[in-house]
Amino acid sequence: MIFTVFKETWVYLVRHTKNRLTLILVFVALLAYSAFFLPRMNSFNTIDLEKLEQSVISNEGIMKSAMESENFDVNLFTGQSAYVESKRKVENNRALLMAIRKGDALRYRKLTDIYVPDFHFESLQNQAAKNSLFPMKDLSYKLGNERNRLESYTDSELTFHVIQEKTATQQLQKFFHEWGPTILIALTLFIGADVFVESIQKRTQRIGVPIGWGSYLFIQSLALLTFVFSFFLVAGAVFYVSNGLLFGFGSLDWQVPLYAYTDDPLLMMDAAGLMPIKTFLLKALPFLGLLLYLFVRLTALFSLFFRQSVVVFVAGIFTLLFERLYFNRTTRDILGSDISNFPQTYFDFGKVISGEKNFLLNTGTVTVEKGLLVLLLTVVGVELLLAVTAYLRNRQRFIG
Repeated sequence: MIFTVFKETWVYLVRHTKNRLTLILVFVALLAYSAFFLPRMNSFNTIDLEKLEQSVISNEGIMKSAMESENFDVNLFTGQSAYVESKRKVENNRALLMAIRKGDALRYRKLTDIYVPDFHFESLQNQAAKNSLFPMKDLSYKLGNERNRLESYTDSELTFHVIQEKTATQQLQKFFHEWGPTILIALTLFIGADVFVESIQKRTQRIGVPIGWGSYLFIQSLALLTFVFSFFLVAGAVFYVSNGLLFGFGSLDWQVPLYAYTDDPLLMMDAAGLMPIKTFLLKALPFLGLLLYLFVRLTALFSLFFRQSVVVFVAGIFTLLFERLYFNRTTRDILGSDISNFPQTYFDFGKVISGEKNFLLNTGTVTVEKGLLVLLLTVVGVELLLAVTAYLRNRQRFIG
């Protein structure tokens, strides 16, 4: 009977029109992203070619004007004449331009280690000022991470696709580091919102099932969990292969930024480190498993409370995005309790693994180990609450 319930839930999930459309749209979106959007996306260190060409022309004009007027006076602020300064910019910008046009990523890395065009650095400063509460701190953090990451590649590995993090392995890591966890949980909530309440429409079939109500909900939860895991695994494989064929597959041994918090200002420069992508992904797996299980069980709990799939989905999304209602860079505690004690702090677990969450909050309390412990305790709490709710709202009361 257990297998029968499991199979029926799987069949329901596969045959549901909403789920079929969701699966199709996800696969189309993945292929469209790899084929059309990713090639046009600029990374943090992408230099505008048009502006680079204009900079060469304008600085050549300054050089010519200085030579014609024989103005080689030294600027008191820069310690150089306008001619010397413009000559330096022309030489560096031309070298960058040639490196980009020829696809010489190694030359590009060497040049950007010692020189960044003024317009590009100003653009980075403007973006940081617009989007950050602590612009200079965040810009220094990003620049340091980029420098460390680029220096970690061997000469033979380096390409512009690698620099811009467009290879399949790099994109997979970026997905989990940024919006990936939120997207996967939201899809799980959308797919599973009606799994538990469908019993109301099939009350005659469900009322006499010879399995305890709590066990029945658990079997349905496992069916839903295995369904979304299978879907995500296939979707991930399709994306990895398609993206790899277009931009290269990359390597799990490549390095990504790791921030180790320290409150000693003398050791701040040592806080920025690196870790292999495979280490990041291995640490991401238990977070993903716990969170998907947690939200599947929360969906079952909300279904017992509300008995309406739309309300169940909205309640799940509200829980998922709840942290964003109060989170800011100065949040250290909630009602006197450290922010690291709350499960929602770990929903975007990619930033927890990389240490970026600690950087953003200027704290060292948000760790991988504590995150897994907090989520595990949350799962236990939800299980207890679900058991009590299933007892109070038994099968007869729920199906009605």
